[in-house]
Amino acid sequence: MKLPMRGGCQCGAIRFEITERPLTLYCNHSEASQQETSSAFSMSLLVPREGFKFLKGGPTAFEIKKESTAKKPKMGLFCDKCGTRIANDTKGNPSLSVRASCLDDRAQLRPVGHIWVKSAQDWVVLHEDDLIYEEAPDDGYYALMERWAAQEHA
Repeated sequence: MKLPMRGGCQCGAIRFEITERPLTLYCNHSEASQQETSSAFSMSLLVPREGFKFLKGGPTAFEIKKESTAKKPKMGLFCDKCGTRIANDTKGNPSLSVRASCLDDRAQLRPVGHIWVKSAQDWVVLHEDDLIYEEAPDDGYYALMERWAAQEHA
């Protein structure tokens, strides 16, 4: 994966850059992600906070009602002009969950796992070699990050 990676919202009011290697990429099949994307799932690219910056514009934030029992506030960052969700930001986490669909070049991205599959649409086919979680991973996303690193070096 070539850095920097750039992306933005649909209308172009927001542009961002990723300058550090992402930690992992997974599909989120939660009901909230389905509603947010108007699709079967979202693709989340975990990016170190210090490796992400806005180049143009800035997002509006709102608090997301969480499906899990985590106590940290989670914010959705979106463009207030076109409504594109750019990322999710959980207070205190060292990374942001950037929407991979916002990247300019998405062709080479391959998720290594799937979370919240208990809410997955029946027609979604999961690869048997992917990491699969009924809900959120209980290991701090460690296995997803480890699998991503191995895929990046393969």
